[in-house]
Amino acid sequence: MLRVALTGGIGAGKSTVAAKLAQLGARVIDADALSREVVAPNTDGLAAVISRFGPAVLAADGTLDRARIAEIVFNDAGARAELEAIIHPRVRQRAREITAAQAADAIVVQDIPLLAETGQAPGFHLNIDVEAPRELRLERLEQRGLDRTDAARRIDAQASDAERREACDVVLFNRDGVEELERRVSLLWDERIVPFNENLHAERAESRPEKLQYVESDPAWPRRFEHLAARLRRVMGPSAVRIDHVGSTAVFDLPAKDVIDIQVTVVSLHIVDAFADALGNAGFFGRVLMDSPKPEHPNPADWEKRFYGYADPGNIAQIHFRPIDSPGQRFALLFRDWLRADAQGRADYAEAKGVLAAKADSTSAYAEAKEPWFDHEGWPRANRWARETGWHPPVC
Repeated sequence: MLRVALTGGIGAGKSTVAAKLAQLGARVIDADALSREVVAPNTDGLAAVISRFGPAVLAADGTLDRARIAEIVFNDAGARAELEAIIHPRVRQRAREITAAQAADAIVVQDIPLLAETGQAPGFHLNIDVEAPRELRLERLEQRGLDRTDAARRIDAQASDAERREACDVVLFNRDGVEELERRVSLLWDERIVPFNENLHAERAESRPEKLQYVESDPAWPRRFEHLAARLRRVMGPSAVRIDHVGSTAVFDLPAKDVIDIQVTVVSLHIVDAFADALGNAGFFGRVLMDSPKPEHPNPADWEKRFYGYADPGNIAQIHFRPIDSPGQRFALLFRDWLRADAQGRADYAEAKGVLAAKADSTSAYAEAKEPWFDHEGWPRANRWARETGWHPPVC
C-alpha cells in the first residue's frame, strides 16, 4: 500500500489536487474532515475541548463552534497548542484505522495541512506540497469570505513555503489555473505514483537505469538524501549508528549518475536482516552483496554488506548497510571527505569518470570500469590524505 501525504498552505489549492487524485483512483483521507469527526457531539474529543475551553465554544445545536474556537486559538499560541494536543492524536488514530482497512494495493492519500509543523513526513512513502503565490492565496481566501487581515494571519500561522518544501518530495505549483494543475497531477500519478505503488506491491526497489546517464551536480541531491535518511531513521531508530550521504552526489559540483548513495552504519549486519520487514513496509528492499576488496584488505568476507534500494522511481537510491569499523564503511566516508577537501583529487576523479563514461555503454560496465581507478588512485590517495590530515571516521 502506497501512503502519500498531501499538504499545502491555506488557499494554495490542496483541495483541487485531492479531488483530482480521488478521481484518478486514490483513497483520500481528509484531515480536516477527521478533525470535525473527532469532536462531533458525544465524542471524548468534544468533551476534552469543552473541559479545556469551556461550554462557550459550543454552538446552539451542541456542536463545536469552529469560528469561536478559531478566534481563541489564532490569537493565543498556547491555546492553539493545547487544542492541537487534543485533536491531532485522535485524527492520526482515525487515519490509521481508515488506512488499515484499505486493500494491500491501494494508494492512500492523506490530506494533512500541518504536515511540516507536526513532523509526520517520514511516516509516508511520498510527500506532496501544493504551493501558490501569497497574493493569489489571499485573493482566494477573500473570495471565500475571509477578511484580508484575517486571511493573512491564517497564512502566517502556518509553516512557510520553504518549510513545506523541505519536508516534501514533490512540489506542485498552482499559479496557472485549475486545468494546468490537474494536468500536472495526472502526470505525477502516471509517471511516479502508480509505478511507485506497483514497486511496493511487487516488493522491489526502483533500479538505476542500465543506460548510463551522467549529469551535472544537482542542488536537490542533499534534500533527496535527507528525505530518505529521515525514513530510514524512523524505521531503525538507534540501531542505525550513522546515516551518511556518500558517493558522488554527496560532493558539491561533482558530476554523477542521478542516484543517491546512502551509507547506514550498523553494529552488525544481522541487525539489518532483523529490520527487513519494517524496511520493506517503508519502501526499502535489498539483498546481500559484497563490495570489491581493496589493497590491504583482500578478504572478500570483510566487504560484505546489505545493499538496498527505494521503490520510488522519482528518487532512485542505493543504500549500503555496512558494519561499523569495516573497511567498506571507513572507505565510503574517507573517499567522500577526501573529495570534498582536495580540489585536485576531485578534479582528477571527475576527469576519470568522464573518460570512462564516454567509453561505457551501460551503467554496469561503467561501474566495473571504475574499480581499477579506485585500486590504483582513489584508495592510496585518499588514505595518504587521511594520514597527512589525521582524518578518522566519525563514530556517531
